[in-house]
Amino acid sequence: MPRTAAALLLAAVSLSVLAACQERQYRLEPTETTEWEARNKQIFPAALIEFSDSAAEQLVKKLYNLPRIRNTDGEVTIILGDLNNKTQIVSTNDFEMMAQRLRNNLLNSSIAADKLTFVEERARMQRLANKERVAGVTGGVADPAAYEADRTYALTGDFYRVSRDAVNQYYMQFQLVSFATNQIVWSDRMDVKQQQYQRKP
Repeated sequence: MPRTAAALLLAAVSLSVLAACQERQYRLEPTETTEWEARNKQIFPAALIEFSDSAAEQLVKKLYNLPRIRNTDGEVTIILGDLNNKTQIVSTNDFEMMAQRLRNNLLNSSIAADKLTFVEERARMQRLANKERVAGVTGGVADPAAYEADRTYALTGDFYRVSRDAVNQYYMQFQLVSFATNQIVWSDRMDVKQQQYQRKP
């Protein structure tokens, strides 16, 4: 093979290998934030994960230690109500991921398993029962009423954002509402602050 042809072939192979290396995918830790993510004004995926993990742990501990709950005989039922996205920047998909991770952490927490029972809201279960035509479900899931009002609560939350140029401040507020009195018996908040990555000139 002439030297020129061999050199061209070698160059083509080298370029092919280089392109393959450049397109190679790398596995990252879920809590790692890349430069590409940091350039985006959206909340970091890692921050959503860390928030859902820490929020769930704090929520369970604080709810478990509420005198109103600790002093109630037997188990207390907490219905997982609405978590509302009012940030105007966090996408529905991103928010749902965070909300579902938070729910999952609450449902699987062993900290207060002897006292707190977390359940799905009935309307969601009814929609699923209707869709799948589950036998025996007529007037509503778990009818007649399965929960006693004086030991049943709804846990709701709202997620807000304040933006200042390259900085976003996120605020999550949780409330525990009594079904017996409609009283907000407990409220707590958590904050996440994030600065967008900016390259130096």
